[in-house]
Amino acid sequence: MKLLTVRPTYGRAVAAMILSAACWGLATVASKGVLDYVPPFSLLVGQLGASVLFLWCVLLLLGRLPRFDRAARRASLAGLLEPGLAYAFGVYGLTLTSASNTSLIGTTEPLIILVIAWIFLGQRTGIQGVLAILTAMVGVVLVSVFGGEEGLRSSSSILGDGLEVLATGFAALYVIVTSRLVVQFSPVTLAALQQSVGLVFACTVWMVAVGFGAEELPSTLSPFVLLVVILSGIVQYAGAFWFYLYGLQVLPASFAGIFLALIPVFGITGATLFLGEGLSLVQLGGCLMVILAVIWFTRSRPVVQGDAAHTHLKPTEVTYE
Repeated sequence: MKLLTVRPTYGRAVAAMILSAACWGLATVASKGVLDYVPPFSLLVGQLGASVLFLWCVLLLLGRLPRFDRAARRASLAGLLEPGLAYAFGVYGLTLTSASNTSLIGTTEPLIILVIAWIFLGQRTGIQGVLAILTAMVGVVLVSVFGGEEGLRSSSSILGDGLEVLATGFAALYVIVTSRLVVQFSPVTLAALQQSVGLVFACTVWMVAVGFGAEELPSTLSPFVLLVVILSGIVQYAGAFWFYLYGLQVLPASFAGIFLALIPVFGITGATLFLGEGLSLVQLGGCLMVILAVIWFTRSRPVVQGDAAHTHLKPTEVTYE
Protein backbone atom coordinates (compact mmCIF):
# COMPACT_ATOMS: atom_id res chain seq x y z
CA MET A 1 0.00 0.00 0.00
CA LYS A 2 2.85 2.38 0.86
CA LEU A 3 4.37 1.98 -2.63
CA LEU A 4 1.19 3.45 -4.12
CA THR A 5 1.16 6.52 -1.87
CA VAL A 6 4.73 7.78 -2.47
CA ARG A 7 6.24 9.24 -5.61
CA PRO A 8 7.27 6.42 -7.99
CA THR A 9 10.59 5.79 -9.65
CA TYR A 10 10.64 5.40 -13.42
CA GLY A 11 10.63 1.60 -13.13
CA ARG A 12 7.69 1.56 -10.73
CA ALA A 13 5.79 3.98 -12.94
CA VAL A 14 6.22 1.68 -15.93
CA ALA A 15 5.15 -1.35 -13.86
CA ALA A 16 2.08 0.54 -12.64
CA MET A 17 1.11 1.41 -16.22
CA ILE A 18 1.33 -2.25 -17.24
CA LEU A 19 -0.79 -3.26 -14.26
CA SER A 20 -3.39 -0.62 -15.15
CA ALA A 21 -3.63 -2.05 -18.68
CA ALA A 22 -4.10 -5.52 -17.22
CA CYS A 23 -6.88 -4.27 -14.94
CA TRP A 24 -8.72 -2.56 -17.81
CA GLY A 25 -8.30 -5.42 -20.27
CA LEU A 26 -9.33 -8.25 -17.96
CA ALA A 27 -12.16 -6.29 -16.33
CA THR A 28 -13.60 -5.60 -19.79
CA VAL A 29 -13.92 -9.35 -20.25
CA ALA A 30 -15.69 -9.71 -16.90
CA SER A 31 -18.04 -6.85 -17.76
CA LYS A 32 -18.91 -8.47 -21.09
CA GLY A 33 -19.84 -11.69 -19.33
CA VAL A 34 -21.96 -9.96 -16.66
CA LEU A 35 -23.92 -8.02 -19.30
CA ASP A 36 -25.84 -11.23 -19.96
CA TYR A 37 -27.44 -10.78 -16.53
CA VAL A 38 -27.24 -7.04 -15.76
CA PRO A 39 -28.30 -4.15 -18.07
CA PRO A 40 -25.43 -1.85 -19.11
CA PHE A 41 -26.19 1.28 -17.06
CA SER A 42 -27.14 -0.76 -14.01
CA LEU A 43 -23.78 -2.50 -14.35
CA LEU A 44 -21.99 0.85 -14.64
CA VAL A 45 -23.63 2.17 -11.47
CA GLY A 46 -22.92 -1.05 -9.59
CA GLN A 47 -19.27 -1.21 -10.60
CA LEU A 48 -18.62 2.48 -9.97
CA GLY A 49 -20.41 2.32 -6.63
CA ALA A 50 -18.18 -0.56 -5.51
CA SER A 51 -15.06 1.31 -6.66
CA VAL A 52 -15.99 4.60 -4.99
CA LEU A 53 -16.78 2.84 -1.71
CA PHE A 54 -13.46 0.99 -1.88
CA LEU A 55 -11.43 4.15 -2.60
CA TRP A 56 -13.00 6.18 0.19
CA CYS A 57 -12.47 3.30 2.63
CA VAL A 58 -8.79 3.27 1.65
CA LEU A 59 -8.52 7.02 2.24
CA LEU A 60 -10.23 6.62 5.61
CA LEU A 61 -7.87 3.84 6.65
CA LEU A 62 -4.85 5.90 5.52
CA GLY A 63 -6.16 8.95 7.37
CA ARG A 64 -6.01 11.02 4.17
CA LEU A 65 -9.55 12.23 3.67
CA PRO A 66 -9.23 15.32 1.44
CA ARG A 67 -10.61 18.79 2.05
CA PHE A 68 -13.39 19.71 -0.37
CA ASP A 69 -11.88 23.06 -1.30
CA ARG A 70 -12.00 24.77 -4.67
CA ALA A 71 -9.01 22.84 -6.03
CA ALA A 72 -10.55 19.49 -5.08
CA ARG A 73 -13.88 20.39 -6.64
CA ARG A 74 -12.24 21.47 -9.90
CA ALA A 75 -10.11 18.33 -10.03
CA SER A 76 -13.14 16.13 -9.47
CA LEU A 77 -14.88 17.52 -12.58
CA ALA A 78 -12.53 15.51 -14.80
CA GLY A 79 -14.58 12.55 -13.66
CA LEU A 80 -17.28 13.71 -16.08
CA LEU A 81 -14.94 12.74 -18.93
CA GLU A 82 -13.86 9.44 -17.41
CA PRO A 83 -15.45 7.41 -15.96
CA GLY A 84 -18.54 9.54 -16.75
CA LEU A 85 -18.94 9.98 -20.49
CA ALA A 86 -16.26 7.47 -21.48
CA TYR A 87 -17.80 4.59 -19.58
CA ALA A 88 -21.42 5.56 -20.27
CA PHE A 89 -20.71 5.24 -24.01
CA GLY A 90 -18.33 2.34 -23.49
CA VAL A 91 -20.50 0.07 -21.38
CA TYR A 92 -23.48 0.47 -23.74
CA GLY A 93 -21.29 -0.10 -26.78
CA LEU A 94 -20.04 -3.28 -25.13
CA THR A 95 -23.55 -4.72 -25.41
CA LEU A 96 -23.39 -4.34 -29.20
CA THR A 97 -19.87 -5.51 -29.97
CA SER A 98 -17.35 -8.04 -28.71
CA ALA A 99 -15.02 -7.68 -25.75
CA SER A 100 -12.08 -8.20 -28.11
CA ASN A 101 -13.13 -5.33 -30.37
CA THR A 102 -13.74 -3.09 -27.35
CA SER A 103 -10.24 -3.71 -26.04
CA LEU A 104 -8.67 -3.28 -29.46
CA ILE A 105 -10.48 -0.05 -30.32
CA GLY A 106 -9.10 1.32 -27.06
CA THR A 107 -5.65 0.94 -28.60
CA THR A 108 -6.31 4.13 -30.60
CA GLU A 109 -6.19 6.11 -27.37
CA PRO A 110 -2.37 6.53 -27.36
CA LEU A 111 -2.50 8.14 -30.81
CA ILE A 112 -5.28 10.51 -29.75
CA ILE A 113 -3.36 11.40 -26.57
CA LEU A 114 -0.20 11.97 -28.61
CA VAL A 115 -1.94 14.43 -30.93
CA ILE A 116 -3.71 16.33 -28.13
CA ALA A 117 -0.55 16.49 -25.99
CA TRP A 118 1.39 17.86 -28.97
CA ILE A 119 -1.24 20.50 -29.83
CA PHE A 120 -2.16 21.73 -26.35
CA LEU A 121 0.80 20.78 -24.13
CA GLY A 122 3.65 21.07 -26.62
CA GLN A 123 4.91 17.56 -25.77
CA ARG A 124 6.78 16.16 -28.76
CA THR A 125 7.34 12.43 -28.78
CA GLY A 126 9.80 12.18 -31.65
CA ILE A 127 9.90 10.01 -34.74
CA GLN A 128 10.46 6.76 -32.82
CA GLY A 129 7.35 7.31 -30.72
CA VAL A 130 5.23 8.20 -33.74
CA LEU A 131 6.40 5.15 -35.68
CA ALA A 132 5.81 2.89 -32.68
CA ILE A 133 2.25 4.13 -32.25
CA LEU A 134 1.55 3.81 -35.98
CA THR A 135 2.86 0.24 -35.83
CA ALA A 136 0.45 -0.45 -32.97
CA MET A 137 -2.35 1.03 -35.05
CA VAL A 138 -1.56 -1.35 -37.93
CA GLY A 139 -1.87 -4.18 -35.44
CA VAL A 140 -5.27 -2.87 -34.38
CA VAL A 141 -6.47 -2.78 -38.00
CA LEU A 142 -5.30 -6.36 -38.57
CA VAL A 143 -7.20 -7.57 -35.52
CA SER A 144 -10.42 -5.57 -35.62
CA VAL A 145 -11.02 -5.41 -39.40
CA PHE A 146 -9.48 -8.55 -40.90
CA GLY A 147 -9.42 -10.83 -37.88
CA GLY A 148 -12.10 -12.86 -36.15
CA GLU A 149 -14.45 -15.55 -37.32
CA GLU A 150 -17.70 -13.58 -37.58
CA GLY A 151 -17.47 -12.64 -41.26
CA LEU A 152 -19.15 -9.38 -42.23
CA ARG A 153 -19.85 -6.91 -39.44
CA SER A 154 -23.50 -6.45 -38.43
CA SER A 155 -25.05 -2.98 -38.12
CA SER A 156 -25.32 -3.36 -34.35
CA SER A 157 -21.63 -4.27 -34.14
CA ILE A 158 -20.72 -1.18 -36.20
CA LEU A 159 -22.82 1.00 -33.88
CA GLY A 160 -21.18 -0.60 -30.87
CA ASP A 161 -17.72 0.03 -32.28
CA GLY A 162 -18.69 3.66 -32.97
CA LEU A 163 -19.74 4.14 -29.36
CA GLU A 164 -16.45 2.64 -28.24
CA VAL A 165 -14.58 5.14 -30.44
CA LEU A 166 -16.43 8.02 -28.73
CA ALA A 167 -15.63 6.53 -25.35
CA THR A 168 -11.96 6.34 -26.30
CA GLY A 169 -11.95 10.02 -27.30
CA PHE A 170 -13.34 11.09 -23.92
CA ALA A 171 -10.81 8.85 -22.17
CA ALA A 172 -7.95 10.51 -24.07
CA LEU A 173 -9.16 13.97 -23.04
CA TYR A 174 -9.29 12.74 -19.44
CA VAL A 175 -5.62 11.73 -19.55
CA ILE A 176 -4.56 15.14 -20.83
CA VAL A 177 -6.58 17.02 -18.23
CA THR A 178 -5.52 14.78 -15.36
CA SER A 179 -1.82 14.90 -16.26
CA ARG A 180 -1.88 18.45 -14.83
CA LEU A 181 -3.64 17.39 -11.63
CA VAL A 182 -1.46 14.51 -10.40
CA VAL A 183 1.04 16.95 -8.90
CA GLN A 184 -1.63 18.39 -6.59
CA PHE A 185 -3.29 15.22 -5.30
CA SER A 186 -2.28 11.66 -4.49
CA PRO A 187 -3.46 9.03 -7.00
CA VAL A 188 -6.01 7.48 -4.63
CA THR A 189 -7.41 10.89 -3.64
CA LEU A 190 -7.73 12.01 -7.25
CA ALA A 191 -9.35 8.71 -8.25
CA ALA A 192 -11.85 8.94 -5.39
CA LEU A 193 -12.81 12.54 -6.19
CA GLN A 194 -13.20 11.98 -9.92
CA GLN A 195 -15.04 8.69 -9.66
CA SER A 196 -17.47 10.17 -7.15
CA VAL A 197 -18.46 12.73 -9.79
CA GLY A 198 -18.54 9.96 -12.38
CA LEU A 199 -20.88 7.97 -10.15
CA VAL A 200 -23.30 10.89 -9.86
CA PHE A 201 -23.29 11.21 -13.66
CA ALA A 202 -23.78 7.46 -14.10
CA CYS A 203 -26.71 7.44 -11.65
CA THR A 204 -28.33 10.29 -13.61
CA VAL A 205 -27.97 8.42 -16.91
CA TRP A 206 -29.28 5.25 -15.27
CA MET A 207 -32.38 6.98 -13.87
CA VAL A 208 -33.15 8.55 -17.26
CA ALA A 209 -32.76 5.16 -18.98
CA VAL A 210 -35.06 3.47 -16.47
CA GLY A 211 -37.56 6.33 -16.55
CA PHE A 212 -37.91 6.18 -20.34
CA GLY A 213 -38.10 2.40 -20.36
CA ALA A 214 -34.79 2.00 -22.17
CA GLU A 215 -33.53 -0.23 -19.38
CA GLU A 216 -35.24 -2.50 -16.88
CA LEU A 217 -34.06 -3.23 -13.38
CA PRO A 218 -32.71 -6.76 -13.00
CA SER A 219 -35.30 -8.87 -11.18
CA THR A 220 -32.86 -11.12 -9.33
CA LEU A 221 -29.09 -11.46 -9.17
CA SER A 222 -27.26 -14.55 -8.05
CA PRO A 223 -24.58 -14.07 -5.37
CA PHE A 224 -21.93 -15.02 -7.93
CA VAL A 225 -23.02 -12.36 -10.45
CA LEU A 226 -23.18 -9.74 -7.69
CA LEU A 227 -19.68 -10.70 -6.58
CA VAL A 228 -18.37 -10.37 -10.14
CA VAL A 229 -19.96 -6.92 -10.45
CA ILE A 230 -18.29 -5.75 -7.22
CA LEU A 231 -14.86 -7.24 -7.93
CA SER A 232 -14.79 -6.16 -11.58
CA GLY A 233 -15.75 -2.63 -10.51
CA ILE A 234 -12.90 -2.46 -8.01
CA VAL A 235 -10.43 -3.81 -10.58
CA GLN A 236 -11.66 -1.78 -13.57
CA TYR A 237 -12.08 1.53 -11.77
CA ALA A 238 -10.25 1.66 -8.43
CA GLY A 239 -7.31 -0.53 -9.42
CA ALA A 240 -6.83 0.61 -13.01
CA PHE A 241 -7.16 4.35 -12.29
CA TRP A 242 -5.02 4.14 -9.15
CA PHE A 243 -2.19 2.43 -11.02
CA TYR A 244 -2.48 4.76 -14.01
CA LEU A 245 -2.52 7.96 -11.96
CA TYR A 246 0.42 6.63 -9.95
CA GLY A 247 2.51 6.24 -13.10
CA LEU A 248 1.29 9.53 -14.53
CA GLN A 249 3.06 11.35 -11.69
CA VAL A 250 6.37 10.68 -13.47
CA LEU A 251 5.56 9.86 -17.10
CA PRO A 252 4.42 12.58 -19.54
CA ALA A 253 0.92 12.10 -20.94
CA SER A 254 2.30 11.57 -24.46
CA PHE A 255 4.55 8.79 -23.14
CA ALA A 256 2.13 7.18 -20.70
CA GLY A 257 -0.54 6.76 -23.35
CA ILE A 258 1.38 4.04 -25.19
CA PHE A 259 0.88 1.62 -22.30
CA LEU A 260 -2.85 1.66 -22.99
CA ALA A 261 -2.04 -0.27 -26.16
CA LEU A 262 -1.39 -3.26 -23.90
CA ILE A 263 -5.08 -3.39 -22.97
CA PRO A 264 -6.00 -5.56 -26.00
CA VAL A 265 -3.26 -8.02 -25.14
CA PHE A 266 -4.93 -8.72 -21.82
CA GLY A 267 -8.45 -8.19 -23.15
CA ILE A 268 -8.24 -10.54 -26.13
CA THR A 269 -6.46 -13.18 -24.07
CA GLY A 270 -9.16 -13.02 -21.40
CA ALA A 271 -11.95 -13.03 -24.00
CA THR A 272 -10.46 -16.14 -25.61
CA LEU A 273 -9.93 -17.99 -22.33
CA PHE A 274 -13.09 -17.02 -20.44
CA LEU A 275 -15.70 -16.04 -23.03
CA GLY A 276 -14.79 -18.49 -25.77
CA GLU A 277 -14.39 -15.75 -28.40
CA GLY A 278 -12.45 -16.84 -31.49
CA LEU A 279 -8.82 -15.83 -32.01
CA SER A 280 -7.54 -16.00 -35.58
CA LEU A 281 -3.92 -16.00 -36.69
CA VAL A 282 -4.40 -12.49 -38.07
CA GLN A 283 -5.60 -11.28 -34.67
CA LEU A 284 -2.67 -12.98 -32.98
CA GLY A 285 -0.26 -11.30 -35.40
CA GLY A 286 -1.88 -7.93 -34.72
CA CYS A 287 -1.46 -8.39 -30.97
CA LEU A 288 2.21 -9.26 -31.44
CA MET A 289 2.69 -6.07 -33.45
CA VAL A 290 1.15 -4.06 -30.61
CA ILE A 291 3.42 -5.70 -28.03
CA LEU A 292 6.55 -5.08 -30.11
CA ALA A 293 5.52 -1.47 -30.71
CA VAL A 294 5.11 -0.86 -26.98
CA ILE A 295 8.51 -2.40 -26.22
CA TRP A 296 10.11 -0.29 -28.95
CA PHE A 297 8.50 2.88 -27.68
CA THR A 298 9.40 2.32 -24.02
CA ARG A 299 13.04 2.11 -24.98
CA SER A 300 12.88 5.86 -25.63
CA ARG A 301 12.85 6.65 -21.94
CA PRO A 302 11.71 10.25 -21.26
CA VAL A 303 14.47 12.58 -20.09
CA VAL A 304 13.35 15.54 -17.99
CA GLN A 305 15.65 18.46 -17.39
CA GLY A 306 16.00 19.17 -13.67
CA ASP A 307 13.19 17.77 -11.53
CA ALA A 308 12.00 14.27 -12.41
CA ALA A 309 8.39 15.38 -12.34
CA HIS A 310 7.33 16.51 -15.80
CA THR A 311 4.41 18.38 -14.29
CA HIS A 312 6.80 20.91 -12.76
CA LEU A 313 8.30 21.79 -16.12
CA LYS A 314 7.43 23.59 -19.28
CA PRO A 315 6.01 21.25 -21.94
CA THR A 316 8.98 21.76 -24.25
CA GLU A 317 11.35 20.46 -21.53
CA VAL A 318 10.10 16.90 -21.92
CA THR A 319 12.35 15.05 -24.36
CA TYR A 320 13.22 11.43 -25.18
CA GLU A 321 16.42 9.48 -25.51
